[in-house]
Amino acid sequence: MNDQTTRNPSKFPHTLAEVTVMDVERLRSMCIEQEDIPGTREMAQQKDKFRVRLLSSDNEKREGTSLLIEKMYSWRGYHTKKQIDEAPNRITLVAEFDGHIYGTITVNLDSDTGLSADETYPDVMHALRDEGRKVCEFGKFAVEQSVRSKRLMGTLFHLMCIYAFRIQDCDDVLIEVNPRHRAFYEKYLDFVPAAEERMCKRVGAPAILLRLTRELYRSRVDELGGRWRDLKEEKSMYKYFFPRQEEDAIAERLGRPARN
Repeated sequence: MNDQTTRNPSKFPHTLAEVTVMDVERLRSMCIEQEDIPGTREMAQQKDKFRVRLLSSDNEKREGTSLLIEKMYSWRGYHTKKQIDEAPNRITLVAEFDGHIYGTITVNLDSDTGLSADETYPDVMHALRDEGRKVCEFGKFAVEQSVRSKRLMGTLFHLMCIYAFRIQDCDDVLIEVNPRHRAFYEKYLDFVPAAEERMCKRVGAPAILLRLTRELYRSRVDELGGRWRDLKEEKSMYKYFFPRQEEDAIAERLGRPARN
């Protein structure tokens, strides 16, 4: 395992971005597919401003995030640990509106304890580390059914990429997904397969390990970041990411100066 120093997220500003939601498309491909779930909160469809922030130690907010993850994953019969813990190599971003949690994503940094992907893909993980690659994995990506904004999900994903690639100097982001969602990550976020499909005992379902390199991420953000108004026919999610100048400003706020 990599035993590398990580930057302490407790020193970061908690609110990282605000996003005004103006689009109303469903996000079926961005999380585990679902039908309408009784009890979901109905959202206004225009001009709702979400705060994207680091998950605090507030027990009520932490429980709300855990319940959202449990609901989004268990609907499809997946068995996943619902509780968000406070492991030192893990941070979670949440999208809040009016005091409620509507979206979440977690990054796990490599450490002596390893990553979740080590359970299903130990050979692949060892090979990446042997090449000197610093890896991390994204997980627990969940969004409330009533949320319909690609901008919001693009913001969540980009902020986590900034943390992984710019703040922690990771070379690769890995994500385990059900094969039915593979096409979304490949087509819209430029992930590529890191290995073949295998059974993931952790969630009791088939999985495939996907990979996004820092180099590919950098080129796609520089090409498309912030251009969602201009490139209406472009399908890539990168057009909903921040433009390079704003990304540099966010990285600087988190303690890492801009670089080429």
